[in-house]
Amino acid sequence: MVKPQRALQAIALAATLPNTIKAQSGSDSSSSTSSSNRRPSLSETLKAHNDTLSTLNSYIQTRQDLFAAINSTSDITILAPSNDALNGLFSNSAVMADFNSDPDLVEAFWNYHVLKGVWWTSNLTSGTSTTSTSAAKKKRKKRDGTDIIDEDGLDGQSLFIPTLLDPDITSYANVSGGQRVIARSSTSSSNGETVVSFYSGTTSNNQQQKSTITHANFNFSGGTIHIIDHVLTLPSRLNDTLASFGPSSSSSSSSSTNQNDDTSDQDLLSLTASVGALSRANLTNLFNTQRDITMFVPSNSAWNSVGSVVSDMDEDELAKIMGYHVLSGTGGRVFYSDLLEQAFSSDDSSGGSSGGDSGSSDVESGGTSGTEYDDEDDQREFEKDYDTVEGGKVKVRVVDGSGSSSGNGKEDDDGDDDGGSGETQVFVNGARVVKSDVLVENGVVHIVDG
Repeated sequence: MVKPQRALQAIALAATLPNTIKAQSGSDSSSSTSSSNRRPSLSETLKAHNDTLSTLNSYIQTRQDLFAAINSTSDITILAPSNDALNGLFSNSAVMADFNSDPDLVEAFWNYHVLKGVWWTSNLTSGTSTTSTSAAKKKRKKRDGTDIIDEDGLDGQSLFIPTLLDPDITSYANVSGGQRVIARSSTSSSNGETVVSFYSGTTSNNQQQKSTITHANFNFSGGTIHIIDHVLTLPSRLNDTLASFGPSSSSSSSSSTNQNDDTSDQDLLSLTASVGALSRANLTNLFNTQRDITMFVPSNSAWNSVGSVVSDMDEDELAKIMGYHVLSGTGGRVFYSDLLEQAFSSDDSSGGSSGGDSGSSDVESGGTSGTEYDDEDDQREFEKDYDTVEGGKVKVRVVDGSGSSSGNGKEDDDGDDDGGSGETQVFVNGARVVKSDVLVENGVVHIVDG
């Protein structure tokens, strides 16, 4: 994707519980759940489900100060870790050592388990929220006007929901409006029931943490509670996250890997070369601390293809190239995949998950208007130019394959078939996004293969 120093040849961007939702406590309704015609308090609701949340309830008793702010907040959704989930956390000596030495980390951890807005399971599966503070994605439409239902069961989309982990109150997040969790729904292959899972930060084995709802919709006075089977993982700093995608840890196949491509999956998901480039350009600290970052990170294979050119660059030239891989957000906007793919929304003027407090997004924000067209394979495509922090522009091309039989059918590390028939693919200056929406402390990373 290299374009600065216009004479350079561009790098072409170039413990487990049953995973089924058991709806309880009044389902998605707003009806009263007590004889006094009122909803119970947060404390009352948690204690009512002590059989599953006894570990959490015991912990709260020792940290009343920590939960006081959450208890006084309304219009929220709490993702409450089950007994098994918390017991697994508390038995991790390394994590507990960090918790015991850093009170701010503990506060950040719990704030990340609280979503802004009331998100019943019906809202999570339909992509709509009951409150204005949440950010939802409009359904994409096929050419005949019908909804596109992809393998993840969420109309082909993920929801990027803001949490109480806000940069104004903690140093463990640098995303305007609150750090995000990714919500996706699917149909269980074992019993056909709907499953809703949340994806958070990258774990030590180079996977995004997956936390699935096991019991849902326990309504209380301030919102609703879902019980999840794993704790959420706080997104790490950009450089640490990129470094975790090393050759020894990236054996999982990318969802968009072409079966006919000789490039190994390890090269496609290894980012050590980009870590080195940031260091050489003296940009590591700047990119770690810049708020609301959206970065297209070239894989090792991308750097290998232009190795001889890059090796001769000085610090300033390399800094311009790395800046060309970062989108210039406006109004605190982070370009998660729902914004990049928003051309296929039923309403192009709204429906993205912006980095700010609003749940809507302006199609023109961050780039010039796009061009939509159909090719002979019945694939809808949309192109739009985006400004970069380097000062140039990159062209993002979204290809909707809902009418095409092409695709590789390979699964990503979450088990979702994102690269097969009917899938939307994103290209940046001709390079393909092989893994999208890797959450980092200050925004999001999309890995590109060219």
